[in-house]
Amino acid sequence: MNKRKQHKNRGWTTFAPLKIIPTYKVEKSLGQVTGEVIHNNKLYLTVVINVHTGKITTKGSIRKIHKHTKPFKKRHYIELIKNEAINLINSEE
Repeated sequence: MNKRKQHKNRGWTTFAPLKIIPTYKVEKSLGQVTGEVIHNNKLYLTVVINVHTGKITTKGSIRKIHKHTKPFKKRHYIELIKNEAINLINSEE
C-alpha cells in the first residue's frame, strides 16, 4: 500500500509595524481609489487603482525613505493599497 505523505504548512511569517500609512482618495463614481505614501509632507508614491477594470497605475518610489518603510517594499504598498481600494469601493456600494 502506498501511503501518501501529507505536507505540513511550514514557513515563516514576519509581523512588522507599518510606520508610514497611505492616505486614500475615493472616487466612487469612477470606481477608482488613489493611495498616496507621504512622509514629512513629501509625496513619494502614488498608486491609482480602478477597481472595476483592475487597472493599477503607479508613480514614484519609496527608495529614499527605505529606512522608514523597512521591511516593506513598493510591491507591499501596492498590494496594501489595492486591497484597501477594493474594500472602500465595495463598502460604499
